[in-house]
Amino acid sequence: MSDYASRLRSRMSAGTDQVDTDSPYAAIGTVSGSVQDEAGGRSPQGSNIRQYFAVFAATMGNLVMGTTIAWSGPAIPYLKKPPAEDGFNVTDNEGSWIGSLMPLGALVGGPLAGFLISKLGKKGTMFVSATLFTLSYLMLIVAPNVATIYFGRLVGGVATGIASLVCPVYVAEVAKPEVRGLLGSGVQVMVTVGVLVVICVGALLTWRWISIVCMVTVLIWAFLLLVIPESPAQHIANKKYREARESLEWLRSTIYIESELEDIQREIEESMATPANVKDLLKKQNLAPLIISMYLMLGQQLCGINAVIFYVVDIFSAAGSSIPASIESIIVGLMQVGSTILGALVMDRLGRRALLLFSSLVMVLSISTLGAYFYIKQNLDNQGLATRIQAVPVVSLSLFIIAFSVGFGPIPWLMMSELFSPSVRGMASSLATLFNWTLAFCVTKFFADLVAAISEAYSFWVFGGITFFTFLFSLLFVPETKGKTLENIQALFRSSRPYFLEIGVWRMCAGSGESDTQVLVHADDTQHY
Repeated sequence: MSDYASRLRSRMSAGTDQVDTDSPYAAIGTVSGSVQDEAGGRSPQGSNIRQYFAVFAATMGNLVMGTTIAWSGPAIPYLKKPPAEDGFNVTDNEGSWIGSLMPLGALVGGPLAGFLISKLGKKGTMFVSATLFTLSYLMLIVAPNVATIYFGRLVGGVATGIASLVCPVYVAEVAKPEVRGLLGSGVQVMVTVGVLVVICVGALLTWRWISIVCMVTVLIWAFLLLVIPESPAQHIANKKYREARESLEWLRSTIYIESELEDIQREIEESMATPANVKDLLKKQNLAPLIISMYLMLGQQLCGINAVIFYVVDIFSAAGSSIPASIESIIVGLMQVGSTILGALVMDRLGRRALLLFSSLVMVLSISTLGAYFYIKQNLDNQGLATRIQAVPVVSLSLFIIAFSVGFGPIPWLMMSELFSPSVRGMASSLATLFNWTLAFCVTKFFADLVAAISEAYSFWVFGGITFFTFLFSLLFVPETKGKTLENIQALFRSSRPYFLEIGVWRMCAGSGESDTQVLVHADDTQHY
């Protein structure tokens, strides 16, 4: 590699765009004239267009993941119909298993993704996920009985677990630091778009047609994957240095990528020099990011989002709404998409921690208000008061969904790909993903039992209490990663001082000036189109 790098630097200093004649590979993005400026020379700044396209192609997997998450919502009412109406007389218990088998399968898919990445790379692992999604939807399309639906949902869950890990990691590896927040939040944007697609289709078509439409999205994803390159970091990990350079040149639309390529190479080779094992996760520089990531996943799943979505129809009905249930679900889906896009647009300006704090605080207030409404309605026997405040639950619902979508929806996944060092990223991300889907399974399967045991009001208050502690954790222990390179973030955890002493609130207590919100890379400095 040192010989190849020296020849590259020699070529660059000579000011020529000649492709290395010793290379047996055809460069992806360095064909003469492909990135020329108006004067006929190479543009040293390049363009972000291909980077954005690669991220869109990868996050199409998250759109497919969203369709799988939402599939059971509109499908189960159709499945409860008799066989004469293309249903299976599904019971409530069978319906809960149809919904919860997906996160159960994701428990397998998360750890499996880490293994597949080490063998097949990010792009190859995304192809495996697309294949499993296709198999899942094929089984759902032709399902002759409930058992086939169970198996199809389980396979779809495995594919979802894989996609939920590999897609954010790919995005983090191909995105520039100054737009990593924007592009990383695209992961959750696409999940909400996938959910909205299923809700809209479910309002018009039966469960088999929902499955057909979902399979079309999988095929689109697979086609897009054919066009994009493997990430440069993955190529360097596999010691394919020419391919790494060609991939980065394609992504940046310029041959002037020496500094960035050397940074990626140094980071990867340093991590590979000391292969990671489970014990390495207990080291300070790895344990702190793991705890942060796990707690953010807990905050995401135990904030009560599934409970709130479950009661959408009841909340609208309480407000005196005569809108059909399917339209109400579409309204909620549109709110999720719009709010997640808003979060993506402001994330690299306001920062991750600011949005986490806003998100958790508003969710505490709104879900506690929902609990108070249900308590008044069900326990105080004061129908007059319940009628006078019937707009309160709709407002609380809207605020909750907006707050979740701008913060705890996208940011835990984004920060999972930012916090870990390359040496433990696969293992640690697998654990965080496994933990997330374990919680998702528990909430999906046992939320109805919780309501039956302690009522809706107390269930909402339990989620509100958990989210309050999430707010405190985010305030005190979550570092800001906005505008920082992955190397900057790792340096924070490798420092001899406890990392959280660099967080704003702790520095204020110590009377220090600057906090970890200081931006090291500015978006406006390098965005060119």
